[in-house]
Amino acid sequence: MPSTLRRSPNATLVTQPAIDEAAEALYDLPEKTKEKMSLREAVDVLRDQITAALDKGYSYEDIAAMLAKQGISIAPSSLKHYLARSNRQLKQATGTQTRRRRSPAKSLDTEADTEVDTEELSDLAEIAEPEPAAPKRRGRPPASDSASAAAKTRSTAARAKTVPTATGTRKRRSKA
Repeated sequence: MPSTLRRSPNATLVTQPAIDEAAEALYDLPEKTKEKMSLREAVDVLRDQITAALDKGYSYEDIAAMLAKQGISIAPSSLKHYLARSNRQLKQATGTQTRRRRSPAKSLDTEADTEVDTEELSDLAEIAEPEPAAPKRRGRPPASDSASAAAKTRSTAARAKTVPTATGTRKRRSKA
């Protein structure tokens, strides 16, 4: 029995030229700008300007106050959180990682340490304790060669079987 699709009696039929015209009109629509954004999206858009203000010495509180005057009410802690998240997403998208900066005090210390006399090095080498060859192993120590050889020569027949002895106060049942 061939199956046919039943239409609802209230279904509206549309012609193919009408569908083609609608598709063309939808395709030709210009990009609509978003009129309202979330605070997170606003921070994403303003990320470069906020970072520049931070580089100039402004604090998150100062920037939050300036944004509030412009109609963007945001707490300094939220601003800091959203900016960090936006920067993290940007780094993940580009695949770059930031290098850690070394503090200037550390680099000065290393320069001073490089200027050491050879006499001091030889004195230090005499005083220094030798490093242990290998760290201690955990667990049961390995068996000595003589003990392992003796264990291999034993046979199972030579082992004595122990017979359990009755130490309890109960009497055994007699077989009837």
